[in-house]
Amino acid sequence: MKFSASLSRAVAILSISVAAALGFTSVADARPNVSGDLLTPGTLLVGSDIPYPPFEQGRKPHYGGFDIDLVNAVAKKLHLKVKIKDTAFDTIFTDVARRKFDLVASAATITPDRKRTVAFSDPYYDALQSIVVRRHSRIHSVSGLAGRVVGVQSGTVGEWFAKDETDAARVVDFPNGPAALRAVRRGRVDATILDQPIVGKLSRHRKGLRVARNVSVGQFYGFAMSKDTPKLRRGVNWALDRTKADGTFRRLYRKWFGINPPRSLRR
Repeated sequence: MKFSASLSRAVAILSISVAAALGFTSVADARPNVSGDLLTPGTLLVGSDIPYPPFEQGRKPHYGGFDIDLVNAVAKKLHLKVKIKDTAFDTIFTDVARRKFDLVASAATITPDRKRTVAFSDPYYDALQSIVVRRHSRIHSVSGLAGRVVGVQSGTVGEWFAKDETDAARVVDFPNGPAALRAVRRGRVDATILDQPIVGKLSRHRKGLRVARNVSVGQFYGFAMSKDTPKLRRGVNWALDRTKADGTFRRLYRKWFGINPPRSLRR
């Protein structure tokens, strides 16, 4: 029996509607099979430089943090177990490129230089920077840092931003966020630049201080993988998207940072 073109289209539309009503998923929504790209089938071996709170923290085997919780949520979507390997950050990208583990979850900024070595997932964190000053400071913006002494945490996006994107007279490195905030409060520096969520978590160190401005610097964190594992990268991106769709991503973001994800990270 032959169908007319219009009848064929109607049957096709009805079939799609029935499939949706019954909860069937399309090929595009099907869980990707990443086993062929894993060092051990069924297990996601993750390299992470611990501690770097609130992204990764704790002691083996009880690791936690935003990165750790998120990578566990991603693995769950892919029906994988997670094994964490504490790894030095200075070699972490060459290590994953050489397949010493499957994936890096370690507050890793996506940069052109790193992209030459590894493949990154879609971004999961926008490294918004907070400019913190004393309560009665006249600094209210990035331009207000011109000619000033600015504190930063060594090795962070804030350090790069202060040195390359402001007209600060001098940039002073500190080993951690609390030390940088203490320097502002004691007048050793005029301002400090730190990750926005870090500043929120360090509220006990902010007495007498205020946030002059939160700045988007176009820097994002992603999970890093070997370029030889394209199926894994597609699977991780698929799973990340699912965590955003079902509210898991928002819940974890609020858990660790106390705020909703910025629009740049929403689905």
